[in-house]
Order: sequence, then C-alpha cells, then structure tokens
Amino acid sequence: MKLHTKYTLGIIAASLFLGSVLSGNTKPNIVFILVDDMPWYGTATQQQEGYGGSAMKWRNTPNIDAIGREGMIFANAYAAAGMCGPSRCSIQVGMTAARTRFSGNGNFGDACTFEVSYIEKAKGAPFLEPEPMGSIHPEFKTIGDVMKEQGYATAHFGKWHAYGGGPEARGYDESDGETSNAEGGPEHCTDPRDPKKIFSMTRSSIDFIERQAKAGKPFFVQISHYAEHSKQMSLPETFEKYSSNPEVKALGVGPAREVAEHAAAVEDMDTSIGMVIETLEELGIGDNTYVVFTSDNGKGLFNGEDRILRGEKWWLWEGGIRVPMSIKGPGIAAGSRSSLNVVGYDWLPTFYDIAGGDVASLEKVDGVSIMPIVTDGNVDGFKDRALFFHYPHHRNTTPHSVIIKDNYKLFNFYELPEPYLYDLKGDIGEVTNITSQMPEKAQSLKRELDSYHQRIGALLPKPNPNASEDYVLFDPAVKVPPVHDLVGGKLPKLDKKKGKMSKEDKRKARAERRNKKA
Repeated sequence: MKLHTKYTLGIIAASLFLGSVLSGNTKPNIVFILVDDMPWYGTATQQQEGYGGSAMKWRNTPNIDAIGREGMIFANAYAAAGMCGPSRCSIQVGMTAARTRFSGNGNFGDACTFEVSYIEKAKGAPFLEPEPMGSIHPEFKTIGDVMKEQGYATAHFGKWHAYGGGPEARGYDESDGETSNAEGGPEHCTDPRDPKKIFSMTRSSIDFIERQAKAGKPFFVQISHYAEHSKQMSLPETFEKYSSNPEVKALGVGPAREVAEHAAAVEDMDTSIGMVIETLEELGIGDNTYVVFTSDNGKGLFNGEDRILRGEKWWLWEGGIRVPMSIKGPGIAAGSRSSLNVVGYDWLPTFYDIAGGDVASLEKVDGVSIMPIVTDGNVDGFKDRALFFHYPHHRNTTPHSVIIKDNYKLFNFYELPEPYLYDLKGDIGEVTNITSQMPEKAQSLKRELDSYHQRIGALLPKPNPNASEDYVLFDPAVKVPPVHDLVGGKLPKLDKKKGKMSKEDKRKARAERRNKKA
C-alpha cells in the first residue's frame, strides 16, 4: 500500500513537473489595445517622466496606468501616420504609409483600384497630389495572417477602418466586420449602457479569450476602441462626475465641455480595459500574456497651460503623430521606461517575434521587433535608425513628408524650396528651424528621405500645370496656437495675410525649385 502511495505521488509530481515545462513552452498570448485619436498626453500617466505636458491631470485611467507601471512606457512612441486609416493599415502590415500608398483619406474600400492618379485638391497649388490608395493591398500580409501562421487564434473587435474586405478577409478568425467610424457613432450606439460600443466589444473580447484559454490555444486579440474619436459618448454617471467637477467647470464653457466629454469616455474605456486584464488573471494566463496600449494617431486636445506639442491630427508635427504607448508581459521589468524611437509599423514584426516567427523572413516590412528593448534593454541599432512618415496631401495641411532619426526631425514641405529641421531633444514644440545652423545634417536627412522614397517607389507630388500666382504657400514659421486656444480640438484657419508671399518671392521660390530639379 505504501509502495502504491509512493508511486502515485511520484506520478503526480512528474505530471506537475511536465505541466510546468509545457506551460513554460506555451506561446504567449497578446492583447493589443488600439485607441482612436488619443493625444500623447491622453492618460494620467506621464509618458515622459517629469514632464507634466505628457499627461492630463483631469483624466482617471488606473487600468491603463497599471499597464505602464507593471511594464514599460515609451516616451518617444509614434503613430505610423497622422490619421486613422493610414495608421491602421501601416500597423496591420508593418509598412510605412509611403510604402502602402494608403497615405490619406479617400478612394476607400471597393472604390480603390490601386491605380495611380493625381488630382488638384487645392486649387492653384504648385503641385498635384497623388490620390491615396484607401485599402490594404491584397498582396500584403497582416498581423492576423502572420499570427495564424504561428498557430494563433486571432480576433479583431471594434474599429477596423483599413478596408480590404475586413478583418476576416485578412487573417482574423473573428471580428465585428469591416467597421469604420460610423459604427462608433450615435446612429449605431443606441444603448446608453454601451457608449461607443465600449462594453460590447469588451464582452466579445473576453468571450474570445475565455474560449481560447479553455482550448489551450495561444491567441492574439486586437481591441480597437472608438472612445476618443469625435462625438464622444459615456455613461451618464461618468459624464456627471466630470461635468460637475468645480475645477473642470472653472475652465470655461468650451474647454470644460471638451474635457468632461473626453475624460468621461476615456474613463469608461479604462474600466473596460480593467475587465479584460481581470479576466486574464482569473484564467491564470496573465503572466503569459502581453498587453499593449497605444493610439492610432495624436490629436490636439485641451491640456490647460502645460507646454504642448505642435499641430494635431492629419499633420506630421509631434501633435499629430506622437502617441502614448505602454506594454507589459513576460520578461518586461515593472516600472521600466525607454526613450528610444518606436513607431506603429513596428507592431507586426514585434508580435511575430513574440509568436516565435523569424522576423528576418518578413518581406518588404519597414518595422522592427521592439522585443530586444523591452526584454533586455538592448538598444543596438535603435538609436541610429530612421523613421519615415508620408502625407503628400491637402487636408488642413500642406503636402509633406518627415524623417526622424535620433532626436532630429526633418520636414520636406513639397511646396517650399528648403527642408525644415528641428531638434526634438531641446525643442519638442518644434518652434525653431535649425536648418541654417546645421545645413549638413539637414541635407543628410533629406538625402536619406529621398533615397527611401525612391527605393520603394513612393507616390510624390508633381508639378501642377495650372498652378496659380495667387496661391498662398504654407509658412511653417507662422506659429500654431497652443491647445488652450483651439476650439473643439481644431485649429483656426490660417491667417493668409501672415503667410502670404509677394509675387517676387513666389517667382524666386519657383525658380529655386526648377533649379533643384534640373
């Protein structure tokens, strides 16, 4: 009897050991939380430690804060583009907007033929602009595709906005369909207890997670919230909490309304994120799951008198592309931070790396895996690599492209003869153009930007035969007003008199452009 008991205990011990080994070899799960239109300072966590302007004091985000507190926060995280669709496409395929050619608004979905065409979007502008290809190209692999190749169950809930037939046509087992902005608007969100579909998409995500955990299958789920996008909605009691706050009311009618509406929507979203994280813990898979939080682009929202980023959505100024980002999971030290430049198109290779894929085998991918940074602080190559951004369109903007390398950021404003260079380390507000102080650095970055565009066949603006002498060129020296002067998060129209060039200056500028092309 004793021998039998000893044998049984031995079997149990061996089984526990084997279970432990198998558990250690199980591929990690991934929860990717992508929010819509959240500025860099859109949470209560300082994205840049010690810099008050990188957080918002009126927001309550304990669950988002916990992701950063239990993992790593990136101070210099960038969206792949300054607006939703192009950014989401780049995230899915790991490519820059210049390579995907999904660089702006328009030509969406089934209307996209992937044929190159040029239009005169701004009447009389010096250049015609390429129409964006508003859909994921059929030949591009998505995060869903590559994760399925590694044996993962895949799901996408919430806002897709990358077209291409929707998530289930692009490698995802389950989804809410080919959603865009409308599904997160008041026409579709009629349940007062489910503002912006925050809680229904969370329930779908939890159900997916529970089923995969029960089946013992690794999973990737993207939860794409509408909460911060226009026409904010929230639970009545959450909105009341902020709208009745004396400190918020003291901001004045316009700012107070904006702060209350956005803060309430974000707090409800944060509550739902807490529900997902709690589920992971209850299922016993929290320690084997990576949780990522970030935004698809920046936005110029009210943040009081704190120093703020220049520009907002659509622009490639820091206000349009710098975003909050944090990640927690296996091997990531709690409370860690990084100031290295990372970007939205890094996610596909990062997730593929987590899944055990060979990142070097990925074709035509611009992103890199950030796992060396988050797991062991390996910064080799990250400091010197270049990030590329491309917006050759008019939409409250002028056509422009950007290269960021280390702390230097160079703009190529296509309508202007010279690039603009900024040192983000000492000038995060992008106020002082240092091209004249560092001409060699400016030209070196410009050559690298041009070389990249040439190498990938980027669509660039081309001369407009109907250019007008009266067209007012954009002047980067005209200071963009601080956020607390914005109305509803939107810039006032540019004072054309301030940016107006004389006919003689226009003639010289055109001559300079011709000489450069010659």
